[in-house]
Amino acid sequence: MLHKIPEGPMEAFARTWQTLSREHLDRVDTLYHPDMTFIDPSGEIHGRERFKSHLATLYHNVNACHFELGMPIGAPPHWAQPWVMTLYHPKLAGGKPVRVEGISELNTRDGLIIRHRDYFDLGQMLYEQVPLFGAATRWLKGKVSP
Repeated sequence: MLHKIPEGPMEAFARTWQTLSREHLDRVDTLYHPDMTFIDPSGEIHGRERFKSHLATLYHNVNACHFELGMPIGAPPHWAQPWVMTLYHPKLAGGKPVRVEGISELNTRDGLIIRHRDYFDLGQMLYEQVPLFGAATRWLKGKVSP
């Protein structure tokens, strides 16, 4: 008789984010702790329900979003997950794909993610994709890059 190996937080994180969409936001309930904190370059959110509302708003405005995950660094209760997000948004880059590299720092409690912090270049995702801001952002990055 075959036994299913229980899925840990790392596998659940990978499966959830690789299949997340506006139709499947309920998957967040089985992955994140009710008292979780989410932090990214745009701000900080406390609580799973507020996080789900945030995701619902983000996914409502996109045509598609996909994550390619790299090799995790570390292991629960504290690990990091590199990723590349490909985003299709009608108001960014003329609807063409926008690729953003990032990494998520994750902490678990009781088998659920209690803290999720994303590190990525917000300019690469947003500002560089808007016509007027894009040129200015790329010019400024060019001036300060080594």
